[in-house]
Amino acid sequence: MNLFKNLSKETLGIIICIFSAIIFGVYPPAARAVYEDGGNIVFVVLITTFARAISLYSFALFQDKKPFSSPKESKLSFIGGFFQAISIIGILGGTFYLPGAVVIIIMFTYSLMLLFFTSWKKEMKLNSINISCTIFALVGLAFVLNVFQSENNYPLVGVLLAFMAAIATFSRTYIYSFQSRTRSPITIGAENFAVTSALVLLLLFYDMPIAPKTSEGILMIVLVALSLSIGSFGMFYGIAYLNAYKFSIIMKLEPIFTALFGILLLNEVLAVSQYLGITIVIASLVLIQVFDRQKN
Repeated sequence: MNLFKNLSKETLGIIICIFSAIIFGVYPPAARAVYEDGGNIVFVVLITTFARAISLYSFALFQDKKPFSSPKESKLSFIGGFFQAISIIGILGGTFYLPGAVVIIIMFTYSLMLLFFTSWKKEMKLNSINISCTIFALVGLAFVLNVFQSENNYPLVGVLLAFMAAIATFSRTYIYSFQSRTRSPITIGAENFAVTSALVLLLLFYDMPIAPKTSEGILMIVLVALSLSIGSFGMFYGIAYLNAYKFSIIMKLEPIFTALFGILLLNEVLAVSQYLGITIVIASLVLIQVFDRQKN
């Protein structure tokens, strides 16, 4: 514990974000295993969203931090929770029409949105380092996720849904960052996911949840829920310790770990181009941390 006390807030935030990226990386391949075992998307979304809400809310109460105790301060949580639900719907809708890799790449354009928005708000300065590193990290992700091997005839509705998810992710990440200036990360998480869990119940009007057929599928949904629940703690604390933009940049490690966990859980094999993408992303993250030294 003394080791962590001696670390700067930014360094601790970076460590938390890297840990979160590793944990979040487990979710996609484990979820695919659930789908292959007969579970459907509605089941996965409901189980994982409620798991995140319950874990965050319970820990907030354990720390004697009562969510929604101040209606004025909680107002933004309803907005953030709304955008969190919209991002989920956008991802689910987008992956119905597009390859998952393409949806993720479009999703990560929210880093650029955060970069230009925070610059417009005069919260950070644009420079050649943060612009070029953000773009190169996206290019690296494209290689990691094998986007260039996908089909190019994409339905417009799928592209629009993926961009809707990116805009919603940009919005709720910035809202979380803004809330973190004056409030506890765990209280913010509890409030936002309480709202999100209520909103995703609307998916029941679209389809009924279907559980996986075997014990292996059940084990995988437990793994998905644990991955997202534990990662959510890191997400809110990481945003609180860093600014929204730097958080989004470091979280580009997430799909890299997703690819690696895909090897472990689904026996997926990475191509040489994917390892090249991993190198590009890591190099971009190192460069932006070393050379873009500006105050949050």
